[in-house]
Order: sequence, then C-alpha cells, then structure tokens
Amino acid sequence: MDAFDVLVTAWSNRDLEQAEFDRQVDMIRPLMTWDPATTSWHVRLSGARPEHVSNVLNTLFEAARVHGTTVTVQLAPAEPGTKPAG
Repeated sequence: MDAFDVLVTAWSNRDLEQAEFDRQVDMIRPLMTWDPATTSWHVRLSGARPEHVSNVLNTLFEAARVHGTTVTVQLAPAEPGTKPAG
C-alpha cells in the first residue's frame, strides 16, 4: 500500500479567557507550526507513520472538544513525479 500525506490546519478559539486560551495553545504548539500570515497552525503528516498521525489527530480533536479549536484534515496533493495509487 502506498503512503499518503495529510495536511492539517487548526484555528485557535480566540473567544476563550486568557488562561484557557493558553492551555489550548499549549496543546497545539508541540504538534504544529504557527503561521502568523493566516493566523492558523499547520502540519503535514506522513501516512507512512500511522501511529504518529493518530496521536497528533487525537490530541487536536481533544483540543477541539475541550477548547473549541477548529481542525481540518485533508489529503495532501501528490508530490510531482510520484506514481498515483491504484
């Protein structure tokens, strides 16, 4: 089976009290990179490491449940020169 990558984006819930907002950021910061231009967090995860993908997504969805963080996940476009799966 060919590996795949996913692109994950998260937007912090800015309506939280400061202490709660800081806890939210503390959950996200170790997993993703902050992009001030889009005011969002980003990471590309390799499907070749399914356990890592699962751990990151579980943490992010917990941030969504607890803090109202918005999380999106989408399949990354194929790298140029790679053979399509199938």
